[in-house]
Order: sequence, then structure tokens, then C-alpha cells
Amino acid sequence: MKESGCWIYSAIFFMPTLLDPLKLPSLPLSGRRNLPHCTAIYLAIDAQDRILYIGKARNLAARWKNHHRLYNLEELDKNSPVRLAWQSWSEDDLSEAEKALIENFHPLLNNTKIEYPKIIPSEITLRDFLKKFSRRLIIFGINPKTPESLANVYLKYDWRNCSPAGTAAKIREYIKEVRDKNINLKFRRHAYSAGSFSRGIIFRPGSREHKSKAREHRSFNNHWEFACNGVVFHITPALCYSDYKGCTQAVRLAGVKFQALTQNALSLGQKSPDRFSEGLSCFVNDPVPLLWKNYPQRKL
Repeated sequence: MKESGCWIYSAIFFMPTLLDPLKLPSLPLSGRRNLPHCTAIYLAIDAQDRILYIGKARNLAARWKNHHRLYNLEELDKNSPVRLAWQSWSEDDLSEAEKALIENFHPLLNNTKIEYPKIIPSEITLRDFLKKFSRRLIIFGINPKTPESLANVYLKYDWRNCSPAGTAAKIREYIKEVRDKNINLKFRRHAYSAGSFSRGIIFRPGSREHKSKAREHRSFNNHWEFACNGVVFHITPALCYSDYKGCTQAVRLAGVKFQALTQNALSLGQKSPDRFSEGLSCFVNDPVPLLWKNYPQRKL
């Protein structure tokens, strides 16, 4: 029997001992998005040709969009590349075929405990981030929690250092490092609403001035936003960051030692080029409840 150009086998007529897994069509685990939409028996096989797992699917492509063994196979794939082989099969005896093939090939992962990735709580990532940047950021104020909205904490950074050692570059580097880890904290970046400070100035493309302004723009035009434990955090550049460094008081944010503007400095901010203090309250008390105090220390 043939379906969509593929031969459909039945377990009644096709004994598992006649099926050679190494001769079946296959794709790398990383290429699973290209699996065909067909009813099939599939096998996960490593670089040593060991059969790791056997399963059945009424729609092979859909089955691998969110497979319960994906984490296990991705971990194995790091040391020995895993490929997914398949054989189109009749839906009438799909379960019978799967059972027969498992009994014949004894795959390593079938009938074993399923391992899931350990998700790092967002609070742990938040505290790690704040510890790394506590000397590079200043809390400029807070919009307290209301019945209609969450508490919003506003932090500012010095954008003047446009080099790879500057704060903006380091924040991007940190986000890139943790992006592929199993973390709950999600960083979102927007263009800073204040726009470019060099608007209207025209530079010759490729000139030294053009490259310099491009670096400044990358350092300045950032608004990072993330939320944790009912508090939303905003990080944006300060036009006059150095003017505020001597106008701070010691506070704690998510239990991490930080510097926040005093009430007087916040009031004077209304007259500054930043005009950052409109609607903000002075940051005094830590608004972040700590829910994971006993979480084991680990390097992100």
C-alpha cells in the first residue's frame, strides 16, 4: 500500500526482524522540523548506531514539535549525534508494530524514567543579574503597585562607555549567555523612546564620525524590560549618569545591595534633561518578595 509517495507497511505482513533501521530515511535531531507529515514508526539512533528510542505517530512532524523524550535525546546528542529514522506505517496496526519493534530491538530509553530539564526560577536569574550589575546601575525610582498595575522599578545606566566593556554591551552579553539556558526570566529589549541624540546630523557612511555615532547609538538606544515575582523592571540610559552617582542611598533590590536616588535627587530630576522623575516615587523598600531563599547556589 502506498500513501503520498511512501510505502505503508503493516505489522501483519512486515515482521520487525526484516526492518533494517540503518537503511531507513532519517534526519538529524536538530532537523526534526523537516520530518514528513505521515503516520509512521520512528526510531532515534545515535552515531554508534544504537537504537535509543522507538515510538509511533499518526502525524510524525506534529509528534516531534513537542516530544516528551526531546530533552533526553538533546542531552545525548551533545556527545553522540542523534538522528530520527522513520518508516511509514498503516494506522490500523500502528500500536502492534511499535510493540513488536520495541521487543525486537530493546531501545535504551523505552520504559525508562523520563527526565525533564531543571528550570531555573526567574528569581534566581534576577538576583544573579542584579549582583553582576549592582555597580553599573542606579535605581532612579519606582511606580508602586496599584489595583490596576504591578510595581515598576526604573534603573538607569551610563551609556557613555560605548566599548565592549560598557554597560550596554555587558547587558547584551549577559542576556546572550543565559538565553539558551533553562531560565524563566525573559528579557525584552525595545528602542529607547527618547530616540537618537544625533538626530538630524548627517555623516558620510563609513567615516570615523559615522562609526563613532553608530557605537554611541548602540550603547544609548536601549530599553530592557523584564518581570519577576510581581515586579516589572526597566533599564534605560541616563543622559547625565555621573551627576547622580553622589546623590544615592543604600537600599536592597530583590535582596541585593543597590544604590537608589534620594528624595532630593528625585525632585531635582524633574529639571534635568532626563526628566525621568515624572510620576516616580523614591525607592525605599524592596518590593520583590523572595520565594526561593533555600534554592541551591549554582552558576548560571
